[in-house]
Amino acid sequence: MRPSFCLPLLAALALSPAGFAAPSECPIAGMKIHWIADYCMSQLETDDEIAASACIGDQLDRAFASDCAAMLHYKQALCERAISSRQRQGDLDLCLADRGFVGSTVRKGGVGGR
Repeated sequence: MRPSFCLPLLAALALSPAGFAAPSECPIAGMKIHWIADYCMSQLETDDEIAASACIGDQLDRAFASDCAAMLHYKQALCERAISSRQRQGDLDLCLADRGFVGSTVRKGGVGGR
């Protein structure tokens, strides 16, 4: 069963090709580029954004309905990785609903990386 947080978010992303009208309407905090950086560094198991630059470039080329949809995609991937590696307890829905679950680049607003 999905928490009430997830259903409206997933419905809005699926029903609105333009996504959310303004970044403030997205329940996923941060900026898309920061989520991509955290995702790529996680995939490569590094804290070096330069080493992850090829991955970041590839991910920037991916098309999403909105920045919010992209951030949800990357948060989900990071949640799945954290759960499967036992760095996080609970299920995917709880992780997605946790506003505090963000990578270090997102948390720091891109300043100073990880």
